[in-house]
Amino acid sequence: MRLRTEDELIDFAYDAFLEDAQKQLSPADQILFAMQFEDRGAVDIVDLGNDWPANVAMGINENEYCELHIGLVDDNDLLNDIFGRVLVKKKANDKFIHILWKTE
Repeated sequence: MRLRTEDELIDFAYDAFLEDAQKQLSPADQILFAMQFEDRGAVDIVDLGNDWPANVAMGINENEYCELHIGLVDDNDLLNDIFGRVLVKKKANDKFIHILWKTE
């Protein structure tokens, strides 16, 4: 069983994020993200949040799953404006993905 590399995890999550962002984000957030991502955008792999089991109604562990945050960094390069929290499976051929979108 081959696992995705960090770059593959980032690409998979970002592609899925972009595919649904227009439907899921507010018009103001869509504009902000589109205008700022080139200069301030980031996709970071982070520690799994404790709230995932409640959000996806199944057990989650760090051996099988990866959480990524997609958003904009501030002047200190901290990713503090998160537009999507993304949960993906690490297994290379598994298409599972779940995104918790930014709400107003």
